[in-house]
Amino acid sequence: MTKKQYEQIGWLGFCLIVSAYLLLTLKFFAANSASYHLLNLAGALCMVANAKHNKALPLFWLNVVWALIAILGLMKIG
Repeated sequence: MTKKQYEQIGWLGFCLIVSAYLLLTLKFFAANSASYHLLNLAGALCMVANAKHNKALPLFWLNVVWALIAILGLMKIG
């Protein structure tokens, strides 16, 4: 993939995570909803790809943990 594609993936991840938080804040989602956790998981995985490509280790590990938390949330629901 090109640098531009990794950049686009990073921005997609940003939009997904911020959207999840906004929708939670506006009460369109509950904190224990699958939709909320799936948006966070997808966003975190996009950010992981971007951070790995850019060798941004703190951002990489933050989003690995964020993804794991989203997976735990999904497991608790199901």
